[in-house]
Amino acid sequence: MYGTGLLVLSSATKKQTLGSLLTSASSFIKHELFVSFPTATNFGIDFWRFAVSLCYTTASEICPSLDVRLVLPATDLKDHLIKFDVVLTHDQSRDQALHYARILNPHFNNNVLTTSVENNLVNKTSELLEAEKGVRIFDSHDHVCLGGTFDRLHNGHKILLSTGALLTKRCMLVGITSDRMLTNKHLAPLIHSFNRRRSDVQSFLLDIGFPKPKLEIVELTDAYGPPACRSEFGCIVASAESVNNCHKLNEIRTSNGLNPVRIEAIDLINEPRFGLEGLPDETYELKLSSSTHRFNLLGTLLRPVNVDAVNHRKARLPYVIGLAGPSGAGKSALAGRLANVSPSVHVVDCDKLGHEAYRPDTPCYKALLNHFGFEAIARPEPPHEIDRAKLGRIVFADAERLTELNHLVWPEIERQVQEFLVQLEEKSFNSKSPDSRPIVILDAAVLLQANWDRFCDEVWIAILTKEEAQRRIRERGHLSCEVAAERLARQAGAIAEATGGLDWWDVGQVDTGCGPVGRAHVVLSTQWEPECSQKQVEKAFKLLKERLS
Repeated sequence: MYGTGLLVLSSATKKQTLGSLLTSASSFIKHELFVSFPTATNFGIDFWRFAVSLCYTTASEICPSLDVRLVLPATDLKDHLIKFDVVLTHDQSRDQALHYARILNPHFNNNVLTTSVENNLVNKTSELLEAEKGVRIFDSHDHVCLGGTFDRLHNGHKILLSTGALLTKRCMLVGITSDRMLTNKHLAPLIHSFNRRRSDVQSFLLDIGFPKPKLEIVELTDAYGPPACRSEFGCIVASAESVNNCHKLNEIRTSNGLNPVRIEAIDLINEPRFGLEGLPDETYELKLSSSTHRFNLLGTLLRPVNVDAVNHRKARLPYVIGLAGPSGAGKSALAGRLANVSPSVHVVDCDKLGHEAYRPDTPCYKALLNHFGFEAIARPEPPHEIDRAKLGRIVFADAERLTELNHLVWPEIERQVQEFLVQLEEKSFNSKSPDSRPIVILDAAVLLQANWDRFCDEVWIAILTKEEAQRRIRERGHLSCEVAAERLARQAGAIAEATGGLDWWDVGQVDTGCGPVGRAHVVLSTQWEPECSQKQVEKAFKLLKERLS
């Protein structure tokens, strides 16, 4: 198995043959596959537009998990060498394929494989060449623009960017939506940061042969960006669903005294339906979609587990998962679902442990009275329990006092957790069950703020939209909109301070490691129907058991 490969084809490759070749290539290549038609370098733009569409549409049908990149005709690739481990060819001689491979990368070795595919088609005419005759000639332009989110580049993005590259003579402007404009997207915290998305777009365009001096990438902070006020653009490339916005752009340009741009609409690629079980109707899109990709990430492992966790706890056997999320995220419900999946799952409710820490005559109780004062926080009647309402009025009015409270209570909760883990380990050693390794779900709203994730093997984060969280808080506590919003804002500030400046709803966490989602190994969401949550839990637990086996 190779990491990357180059598939060298002739212009007489039919769609059916291409599909078979991609199937064969996916058995050799794990990550990236570059596809090239070296004999078609001098063909017209209509040929290449059809080739782009055919290549990526076929890739979506045949090998959707393989990163396929069609190299466009280019005169100079010396500033960006394309790196690949092996060359695959079907209808080119080994020497021809090797010669072309070294044009793309002079340092390539001699590793060339010849693939064979079954082809029983009677018609030997190239579908690409036949298509060329029936496709209108597309005009190229000095300055072309296009825009989008470009989160986790998929084949639809690649068609859009490749078409823009083909139509550009002098400069192509790519607008990429800013992080702040994406907070209302489905599963926004899983969207990559602007810097990562910009890097992915630039890397793709350079890989397919688009010259870097011709590329301008800008951050979009509004719906229309520079084309609304800059005169040089003659064409905008857009998906069919974005054409209406392009017409609005032309209205703005006209009102600003600028010529309207030509709109080149790109047909959408349909989303393969396999692997989408449990996808909510509001999230599923017929077209290839980054939203669907993000949904498929729920329940999967996003980064390596914490191998140092066992060094920060007294018990080594239990596998500890810290579960956190904002108010209303359904942490306890998810913990309950996990407990119902297997008897090996044990849930520790840290809120309940906190209540235990407040009980009269415990060391924590005495420390609280000593710190805040008996009259300030204790009930006057025996046994003089902590009056949580009084204590709340003190600490929520003063951030420093809240910090003081946390420094007293959090260590006691951790002590109880560690004690439970030791007891569970002793019990497990005496168990005769083949599935005796216990899995502990630490249900803890302040998991990250209290730094308890240091002794967790994995951190699982529950997310949902801010609007849904506010609705649930209002209904559960019979609170006003203002009070619910204030509570979430306070939590957002606390989690952002603890995790690098990003809160539960910010974009750009996964790739930066900032924010609670940036610290997560697994992300779940209770945004939708309970059945959807259940499928996520079952998927997450199945993958967890595979990691532990």
